[in-house]
Amino acid sequence: MPRPIRWLLLSVGALLFIALAGVAAISWRSHCHEGTYYGPHTNILHVGERIVTPQSTHGVVQSDPAWDEDSCDPDRPISVRLDSGEVISLPRHNLHR
Repeated sequence: MPRPIRWLLLSVGALLFIALAGVAAISWRSHCHEGTYYGPHTNILHVGERIVTPQSTHGVVQSDPAWDEDSCDPDRPISVRLDSGEVISLPRHNLHR
């Protein structure tokens, strides 16, 4: 095979490889950032999980209405039983683990 044709085939092969690698990288990167409207981290609280309120009061989660990534509004009300025995509802963005 003549040398110019060999270089042409190698060049075309290299360009195809680079194009395929670029498409794969873009596809992988776009799936890495898949998430909800509120971000990739849903912050679902599980019943029985210990939390801290903004007033540094400790409590236990009684219920979290979020059941999957699509229902994770940061303002959703979380029912919490405080260590004092009182049950209150607070917005999710006010609670910390």
